[in-house]
Amino acid sequence: MSAGLSYGAAAAGFIWALGIDYQPAPHTGVLICVWTAAGFAVLRAALLWVRRMHGRRPARPTPAGVSLEKGSRASHRQEQKWDLFDAVPDGSEGWVKARRLAANFLILAASMTAVTLPSLPEHDSVTATLQRAGAEVANASIVEQPRVIRKSYDDDDRDRVVGYVVEMVVSVPHGPARLALARVERSELPRTGERLPVLWSRGNPSLGGITGTASELHRLADTQWKMNLMGGNVWAGVALVFGLCMLPWVFLFALGLEGETLQELAWSPGVQWVHALIILCAAYGYTPALSGHSAHGLQALFQAGGWLLLAGMLFSPAYQLVKENRS
Repeated sequence: MSAGLSYGAAAAGFIWALGIDYQPAPHTGVLICVWTAAGFAVLRAALLWVRRMHGRRPARPTPAGVSLEKGSRASHRQEQKWDLFDAVPDGSEGWVKARRLAANFLILAASMTAVTLPSLPEHDSVTATLQRAGAEVANASIVEQPRVIRKSYDDDDRDRVVGYVVEMVVSVPHGPARLALARVERSELPRTGERLPVLWSRGNPSLGGITGTASELHRLADTQWKMNLMGGNVWAGVALVFGLCMLPWVFLFALGLEGETLQELAWSPGVQWVHALIILCAAYGYTPALSGHSAHGLQALFQAGGWLLLAGMLFSPAYQLVKENRS
């Protein structure tokens, strides 16, 4: 039951996270799902240790005055009772592999979703503030010469400028005549009179605005939950196809893993504690992104490598296979 609740919460969090980049921080619902999954993973690992320790308790001594035959039978029944706690439950080959394959799909899907979490707008960022103030998109015009903050130069030719970080002031139709935009990086220096899409708040123009692609800004202005599988990233699509269609099958079938091995791993307290620790580290690392704050120190490290930690759970069966081959 703990395993089912853990993976159920993870699945709910994964589906919910597919559309949260349309919404302003914090993303409390996804955060609750993540920590619920982590909590039940820890509970499952702890219960498996209790189960193993309970199964290894010595049989109670035979009371005085009881015949040896009866004592032997009582001891045998006691040993059978503890064996039930320590033994790995039987499971059909097909069911065990199907269950592991479904878990692998979920782990990889959640891992690839986790890659996008650090790019979510922070709670106090201009983007999130505009969203909470009722952002909308307008086609504005640059009304004064953009101010260059920083230039980027070509690595081979230090005299050739390849990018600019600029601040701009625009005029919004049927809005303010002067609206300051947040700093933006451009490959070419913008010109006065150039038109560009802008995200701003009609109710609070003092917040300024941001610019970007029209599709991105319209997506940010619409703060309703909306599934975004690719996010405009071709590599995300490649990773989705490769990860979800190839890796789970490779680890289950190409490596020759048997259902008995997978069943033992599912009921191994040591392996499940490792999995629980991985999920805890990932949950801890992605809490800042989901709550809309910056990650620092160890939390930033877990956030940067959280998706690798989750994907690393797939290698547990491979480790068991190598261990068995060596023995």
